[in-house]
Amino acid sequence: MTAHSSPHALRATAPVLDCAARLFARHGSRGLPMSELTRRIAAETGTDAASLRRAFPTRFDLAYAVVLRATRERVDGQLAADLPHLPAIERMAALVRRHVETGWRHRTAAALAHELLPTLRAIHPARHRDVSSLTRVYREHIRGIIADGVAAGVFAVPEPGRAADDVLETFDSLLHWYDPEAGLSLDDLGAVYVDLVVHHHLGCPR
Repeated sequence: MTAHSSPHALRATAPVLDCAARLFARHGSRGLPMSELTRRIAAETGTDAASLRRAFPTRFDLAYAVVLRATRERVDGQLAADLPHLPAIERMAALVRRHVETGWRHRTAAALAHELLPTLRAIHPARHRDVSSLTRVYREHIRGIIADGVAAGVFAVPEPGRAADDVLETFDSLLHWYDPEAGLSLDDLGAVYVDLVVHHHLGCPR
């Protein structure tokens, strides 16, 4: 990236947003002034600081970009990877495993989203819609898989929409307890969540 990069291009640049996410994870969303965030991101990514300031005038702008990129990557990745011809159980198990992997990778963005979305709703409705519309697409995708499983007689839930909300709430719990240092690998964690979602939430017999 060079000093000639446009603000739009910078917003879509993974190294800049990855670096920002690391700094937010280490120092919190308000732990560093924007001038220091800009300086560190410029130093670590080789990005022109003036271009960064134009692209992200405030910490709020930067945090929003981190959240939007992570949300879009998760939703687009899940939709692209889904194989609708497979049985609903297999589709849901694969979705859960992918969510665990991407959820851990983007855990900082997920935590930022919880902090940011109420403020976005109040002061920047267009940005709130950008994120919430992706979340709705993801919920509807999950609801569709559940509905297919109910129709096939493998999922025992009365309301696929409510079950989709429960699944998403369960996914959020990943942020609060998982510690890779405790000996549970991401693969093992994926298996735990597959069991929890498929058998507990969706009522599929073991």
